[in-house]
Amino acid sequence: MRRAVALVLTLAAACAGEPQVRTTRFNVGGMVCHSCEEGICAAVRKLDGVLECAADFKAGAAEVRHDAARVPAAEIAGAITKLGYTASPADAPPAAN
Repeated sequence: MRRAVALVLTLAAACAGEPQVRTTRFNVGGMVCHSCEEGICAAVRKLDGVLECAADFKAGAAEVRHDAARVPAAEIAGAITKLGYTASPADAPPAAN
């Protein structure tokens, strides 16, 4: 039994792959106060793979430290937009017209 458990844990670790931890800065539109910052970070922290979140309404930005293999930037931006804000990675290319 012990060997089976060890094998399952080894396989699970192998399937998970190496974490791809990075910090992504997002341009966030619509924040007007500290409560907005707190609400955004509370929602983002619920995503599996998010390690840290900091938002700044005056700068119109949020920085999220996350495992990109588990939660890509697009998913984080989606969580922010579901709250009614606009969000896009700061280094994203401009949308084509």
